[in-house]
Amino acid sequence: MLSFIKRRGFSTVAVLALAMSLVFGGPMNAFALSGSLKLSGSTTVQPVAEALKAGFVKKNPSVSMAIAGGGSGVGISDVLAGRVNIGMSSRALKSTEKSKGAVGYAIARDALTVVVNPNNPVKNLSADQIKKIYSGKITNWKQVGGKDARIVVVGRTAASGTYDFFKEKFMVGATMSSTVKAYSSNGLVRSAVAGNKNAIGYLSMAFVNTTVRGVSVGGVAPTRTNALSGKYKYVRYLWFITKGSATGLRASFINYARGTSGQDVVKKYYLPYH
Repeated sequence: MLSFIKRRGFSTVAVLALAMSLVFGGPMNAFALSGSLKLSGSTTVQPVAEALKAGFVKKNPSVSMAIAGGGSGVGISDVLAGRVNIGMSSRALKSTEKSKGAVGYAIARDALTVVVNPNNPVKNLSADQIKKIYSGKITNWKQVGGKDARIVVVGRTAASGTYDFFKEKFMVGATMSSTVKAYSSNGLVRSAVAGNKNAIGYLSMAFVNTTVRGVSVGGVAPTRTNALSGKYKYVRYLWFITKGSATGLRASFINYARGTSGQDVVKKYYLPYH
């Protein structure tokens, strides 16, 4: 049979692949990738990176991947130092990082969401009110239409890309109050707000669940529809970062994330990158 197939002009690789499929009872991917990848960085990007990993490894079972958080700054530092293959970031690269060889690839967009405890009656805040809460000029919920209670202000640590984006959008011309309780991940911020009826925080859209409630900003609700349409303005790109242009297995994974199959995964968490 093999001699017949060869006479029909099939390559040796194709002949071997067919033979192995006959032996093992099903088709085999002769072109599956192999190797290992390490990722670290943004806790905003981490959940979708884990989901992309699952799909990529399923297609390429000889590939192993390890993903860790730490914040966008950590991911960028790690990839520039060669500790990981790909950094994860929820902020754009700075010029100093680009000058060291960092290259960014957008994989998704995310709506930053200001959240309160579900028992808080406040449903809308202006951008200026948010700035004054985080700069310490507004300290009681009654100043913004809520109950007479001290506001417990929750945010992210300086290594976070979410922290940088929040400052860029809400804190122009103001200084973050020293009383803000800073946490290292979206999950910890969510838990802090969920556990205190007087707390306020900010999260990636993918981390908002029934334990917290997103507030409208300037009358615009932080919904997926409003973010897609551009009506809700607080939307940012999420990135995979490499040192130098992505090649080899790094490029294969990034291309998968940005391709049709990967973007189908992304849409379950965030908005497509284009």
